[in-house]
Amino acid sequence: MTRFYCSPCLLLYMKWRIMRNEFFTPVATYRIQFSKDFTFTDLEKQLDYLHQLGITTIYASPVFETTPGSLYGYDITNPREINNHIGSLAHMRQLHVKLRSLGMSWIQDIIPNYMAFHCNNTRLMDALERGTISPYYNYFDIDWHHPDADLKGKLMVPFLRKTLRETITDGGIRLSYERQGLGITTGGQLYPLSARTYRWLLNILPPGLDPVREWLTEMKSNLLQRRPLQEWEAMKNLIKPPRKQAFMPLLNLVNNDENLLYELLDQQHYTFTASSEADFRINYRRFLGVNKHIALRMEDKTVFEEYHGFLHRLYQEGIIQGLRIDHIDGLQDPAEYIYRLRELFGNNCYIIAEKILAGHETLPERWALQGSTGYDFLAGVSQLLTDEEGMEKLGRFYRAHFPELSQYPKLARSKKQLVLEKQLNGEWDNLVREAFRLKLVLPETDKAKLKTALGDFMVCLPANRVYPEGWPLAPADALVLDLAVEDAILRNPATGTALELIRAWWDSDKKQQQATAALTLLKKITQFAGQLSREGLQETAYYVYNALLSHNEAGDSPVQNKCTLDGFHERMAVRQYLAPFSLNTTATHDTRWGEDARIRLNALTIFPDLWIQQVQSWHTMNHDLVTLIDEKPAPDLNDEYFIYQAVLAGLPVSGETGHGFTAHIAAAFLKAVREAKVHSSWLMPDTAYELAGLQFIEQILDPNSAFMDSMRTLTEKLEIHAHVFSLAQTLIKITAPGVPDIYQGCELWDFSAGNGDGRHSVNYTLRRKLLAAWQEGDTHGHNWPREHTGTKAAVGREKLYLIWKALQFRNAHPAMFIHGEYIPLSSGDRNSQIAYARKYRQDWCIVVAPLLPAAHAGSKHDLAPLPMPANSPLKWKNVFTGEILTQQNGRLVLSGTEAFPVALFSPVPDHKFHR
Repeated sequence: MTRFYCSPCLLLYMKWRIMRNEFFTPVATYRIQFSKDFTFTDLEKQLDYLHQLGITTIYASPVFETTPGSLYGYDITNPREINNHIGSLAHMRQLHVKLRSLGMSWIQDIIPNYMAFHCNNTRLMDALERGTISPYYNYFDIDWHHPDADLKGKLMVPFLRKTLRETITDGGIRLSYERQGLGITTGGQLYPLSARTYRWLLNILPPGLDPVREWLTEMKSNLLQRRPLQEWEAMKNLIKPPRKQAFMPLLNLVNNDENLLYELLDQQHYTFTASSEADFRINYRRFLGVNKHIALRMEDKTVFEEYHGFLHRLYQEGIIQGLRIDHIDGLQDPAEYIYRLRELFGNNCYIIAEKILAGHETLPERWALQGSTGYDFLAGVSQLLTDEEGMEKLGRFYRAHFPELSQYPKLARSKKQLVLEKQLNGEWDNLVREAFRLKLVLPETDKAKLKTALGDFMVCLPANRVYPEGWPLAPADALVLDLAVEDAILRNPATGTALELIRAWWDSDKKQQQATAALTLLKKITQFAGQLSREGLQETAYYVYNALLSHNEAGDSPVQNKCTLDGFHERMAVRQYLAPFSLNTTATHDTRWGEDARIRLNALTIFPDLWIQQVQSWHTMNHDLVTLIDEKPAPDLNDEYFIYQAVLAGLPVSGETGHGFTAHIAAAFLKAVREAKVHSSWLMPDTAYELAGLQFIEQILDPNSAFMDSMRTLTEKLEIHAHVFSLAQTLIKITAPGVPDIYQGCELWDFSAGNGDGRHSVNYTLRRKLLAAWQEGDTHGHNWPREHTGTKAAVGREKLYLIWKALQFRNAHPAMFIHGEYIPLSSGDRNSQIAYARKYRQDWCIVVAPLLPAAHAGSKHDLAPLPMPANSPLKWKNVFTGEILTQQNGRLVLSGTEAFPVALFSPVPDHKFHR
């Protein structure tokens, strides 16, 4: 297999294969979130609808075995089995047959970073049961040689609600009998016993229990033999334990004596601790600081091959055609992982990665990927549909009222520092200890000063992630690291000496052994720093800085959210050249705000003065509903501001509210205040503050309150513009360079608010009914009916209509959107519309959508005449309205936008062209 390192080379190769119809690439994807409430059976029922809508590829959430009751599929316990809560391998094969008959395909989301820390994770439990003879002893990123006496040779299990002593006293840890024999239970989980435990149990076994003695002896003997996991599981099934009654004397003996329980626990390859202890000492790598996510040593080729074996089998069978790599920045060496993945699956497999690309950042050239999952596109189109002047006015208002938050870079660093000290301190210590272990510092180096300097360095890293792959470092990577050192020295000059020592790890000549050690440590530091950046920024600072919540999304920025029309055109031209196969997404399972809720918030930038006036009025109106706790308001002013935006974002177009809507906003509030870590947190919830906020929300959301009357009036005013911009966002997504991705259910309006998971149920009956009506009209030559224009479309049927018509057009012209030029037709920072052409050979289309309403106050979004490119067709048909327009003096005069506010034009084949 050809080994590709350079993205442009791979891109040219892929385009060549696509032109010969030898290479799979999706035309339009549809994200499915599988769960017990949406299974393979449920998907199968909707395949005909999705096919008719124009979807070519199912983009599936993880389908592998998970913890019981998993709502989303990311807590995997076995990557080699299908989750029986959503279906079976046989059913997946059945789905494949149906998909193939429809000409559809499947992209599978995979989780290479971690698995669930759970007793159903048989690989992890095997390591805890058999220790060093287990084939999975080094499968997970565990430091079995941690210097802490409690953790040496033992995995920390940090899930107790109290201390170990308190838990034992309360009877929360017991020696238990289960179907396969004995284990230790706590928190509803059964943990295995080590081999030496059986020797210990034999020594304390009361007399007269011969069947138990025989079983213990046989278990002890077999546990010491090296066997593959499957063979060992089969062996255990053959060693049948006596009935539970026979074990009762032994169970009672141990469970009624705390000293014996401590001795029992001391025999294990693990140690139980309170969950909070993991933030300050830990000997396994957690993914994103979550205790229940234990990281994999995916850099180990043996781990890679075992983990991906079943997935590769699905690919070989033709069940899946592409892969989506979850959070690629969590891996120690993404380039090597991608190479192994490409080597295993071949060049014909469509592979994309979840990667946050900030600003003008692009995927590293050495990554042999088709592209990313599209956070950069989401941010770019949201910024395009935000008025720059209005955004600046809202920013000034926010900073004036919250001067302590006015310097966002300072806030961002402080939140990264907070996460480092309060949540990731154990991992921070481990990195310092690794520097000593690798002999990159002298033994007499002051450990505390080194730790402080390393923390300052990681906090100051200006990029989400750098990727040291060898010496010398790439100049861009070395520059990022040097800038972090300089920034850290400015912040804390006292650590300058230690920071220069850190800089020497990449900035000086080293002997081979020391160079290898330095590269190993630098990879671990940058891997961890990427996690710190995500936790400190996206998961903390983004919940504190509330100037305009629509831009507090991964890939976007609360402050650096400017994208002019010319800048957007430039981004799309680069995207067509470097990443034409990346997804164009506007909603994911991780986005906090529904794609149309985000646009409604963006519409506030059209009326900043009105919004400021309303907020001030609401604050006065609701003043008496705020609770004072220790003479401080709850919710405080910043959280109150968040609540008003959340209500605006999530309010249904109908204006109807009820218990469900209140619960929706309450959930958004709770998540925000806990993630912000100002008044409350997940680890230490402040119940009084949270209850005061929930009470405030319930009172202001009374359907008959003056606040809600005012909110409905404002929302109706915004919707005149917001629904147009939502349609613009959708049309750009489908026609701009990249592969359009539709999140499950987002064919209609999506006003989910503050929902980081986006896992709401979808009414497919309604969607099928609406699509069938459009299809019926289409067969009779009907287009978008003028009499429907301007009516209050509570569900967003015009959005469904646009998606259907635009995807039909894209499916009919795939080459134009894969290979075609991107030609800007509008320019200027204050232009009221975006317009561009896509052209491939003699195939053309033109896309036009409004950006800003005329004079910022009117309700019309009339489209201006377009200057047309040379050699473009003279006659054009509006795909949505059926209207035919003809060029006049090199310009296309646009009309009919009162019928449908955005336009997609296709040439009328009369063989005449503008010269």
